[in-house]
Amino acid sequence: MWSLLNRKVIQVILHSVCLISLVFTHSVLYADTNKLPPILDLKTALSFASDHPRTRLNPEQQSIIPLQQPLFLGCHNLTFNNTTVSDAKRNTASTLLVEPVIQQELLILNAFLDVLLSDSSLIGINEDMAGTFISWDRAKIRQELKQNSELVVAKLEAEYQEVRQKYFSAQATQRLTRSILAQAINRPDELSSDLAPPLLLTSPKKLPEFSDLYAEALKNNSWIKTLAEKYNDDQMSLIKMDLRQQILELLLRITVLKSAADRAEAELYSRDLDLEMSRTLYEMEVRARIGKSMTLQSMARMEEERVKYCTTLAWAQLNALIGKPIMTQAIETKKAEETAQ
Repeated sequence: MWSLLNRKVIQVILHSVCLISLVFTHSVLYADTNKLPPILDLKTALSFASDHPRTRLNPEQQSIIPLQQPLFLGCHNLTFNNTTVSDAKRNTASTLLVEPVIQQELLILNAFLDVLLSDSSLIGINEDMAGTFISWDRAKIRQELKQNSELVVAKLEAEYQEVRQKYFSAQATQRLTRSILAQAINRPDELSSDLAPPLLLTSPKKLPEFSDLYAEALKNNSWIKTLAEKYNDDQMSLIKMDLRQQILELLLRITVLKSAADRAEAELYSRDLDLEMSRTLYEMEVRARIGKSMTLQSMARMEEERVKYCTTLAWAQLNALIGKPIMTQAIETKKAEETAQ
C-alpha cells in the first residue's frame, strides 16, 4: 500500500510541475531574450525605471492613474494589524515625495518581492494538495477493504478538491503578480518565469532617530527642493507635514517588523521540529501527518519571507525619502553599537 501511495504522490508532484510550466507558456512565446535575461535580477529590473511612461507624468497626472496593489505583501496591514481599516494606499510603496524615477524603482521593488512571495505561496499549497490527495487515496483503499465508509471517502475528496481549487487560484495569482511586475518595468508582453532572490535590507540594532531622518530628508531629498520652487508656503507646509508623517510611519513599521521577525523565526523553528517528528512517525508507519506538517512549515517560511521583504521595502522607502539610493543598507556606526549594548 505504501508503494502505491508513493507512486500517487509522485504523480501529483509531476502534475503540479506540468501545471507550473504552463503558467509561463505565454511569456515564452512573446519574450525577446534581447530585452530580459532568462533569470531577472533586481538590479536589472530597477534599471528599467527611467524608461517607464509614468516617470514623465506630473504629480497631478500620477495621482489619477491607478497603481497596481501588491497581492501578497500588504506590509502596512502586517505591521498595523490592530487597525480596523485596510489602507490600500499605505500598502503600496508609492510616494509623490521623491523623484518620479525613484518612485518607479519603489514600485518595481514592490512588484518584484510580491512575485517571490507568490511563488512561496504556490509551493505551500502544492504540498497541501499532495497531502490531502494522499489522505483521500488511502481512504479509498481502505473502503475497498471494508475499513472505511463512503461518507469518509466523500469528505476527504471534498477536502482535496477544495485545496486543488486553491492551487489553481494561487497559480493564476502567480501569473498575475508577474504581469504587474512586467508593467512596472514597462515590458507588459514579457512575463519573467524566474527571478533571482535579491540581497535584502536588514535593520541595525539601534534605529536612527526620527528628527535625524527628517533633517536628512529636508537636506538631501532633491525632489522636495524641486517642489519648493513650484508651490507656495502653505502648500510646502502640507508637503513637509506629509514628509514627516511618512518618515514616522516607516520608522514605526520597521520597529514593529523587528518584533514580527522574532515571531516568524519562532514559528518556523516550531514547524521545523514538528516536521522532523512527523517524518519519524512516517518512517515508523505509526501515522502519516508529514504532508500537513510540510504545509505548515511552508506557510511559516512564507511568513518569515514576508516580514523580511516588508523590512526591505520599508528601508527602501525611507532611503528614498532621505535622498539615498533605495537599496542602501543601513550601517551601524561603532558609537551606535556601543550605545545599544
